[in-house]
Amino acid sequence: MGASVEGLPVLERLILHLHHVDPVGRGSSPEAQTQTGISTAIGIQRKHIPRAIRRLVEEGWILLVLKHVDGHRQRLRVHVLSPTGQEEVNRLRTTLQERIITTHHGREMVLDLIDAGRIDELNASSPREKSKVEGATNPQLLQLAAHLLCCTTDELLLLIDQAQTFSRDEQATLDGSEAVFLSCFETALTDGVITDDEEAMLTTLREELGPFRSSLNAHVATLLHDMMK
Repeated sequence: MGASVEGLPVLERLILHLHHVDPVGRGSSPEAQTQTGISTAIGIQRKHIPRAIRRLVEEGWILLVLKHVDGHRQRLRVHVLSPTGQEEVNRLRTTLQERIITTHHGREMVLDLIDAGRIDELNASSPREKSKVEGATNPQLLQLAAHLLCCTTDELLLLIDQAQTFSRDEQATLDGSEAVFLSCFETALTDGVITDDEEAMLTTLREELGPFRSSLNAHVATLLHDMMK
């Protein structure tokens, strides 16, 4: 039979999960496509998700979308596979066709676990810890965000207050430089610190983007609203 495998890396588990819950890339399972939903599904702490997302955004495999979901007042930040990401999943699934893993049920095909939504059992690292966010405290986070966005904290608080007022007709999809900027921005805020390289990248991206479009403003406002709760 096929070769055995001990587990799959985080990035592979992440894109396989997104494909499993949303095979056509439309954000059709939004709660499972949020960072909290991804964390639960693939078996890693929520605090590690932003860096993984950043890698995938930089590769052009993931798009960032804001979606309205029944039962949620605030729009959810949803992660969707791009056409390039879909191609990578297809390539990855081909390589996994004959792979086997040993679970508490015995020896099972890796693709069977993926298709059954048991991707967390392909965790190649230590057992999952309780999910939580470990970043800066709110005042520190607010100051860091204001610094990175070149605005005052009062201006930032105004933007956060506007998180629920952006047009409900606008889905606010990000890709390219905007998506990379948001991912780098979230990584810095989640860590609570920023390296010189990260700040240089954010500064360059911010200058290249110029005045933020409404879709990027909506994502920034929603991100900060979520993190300041």
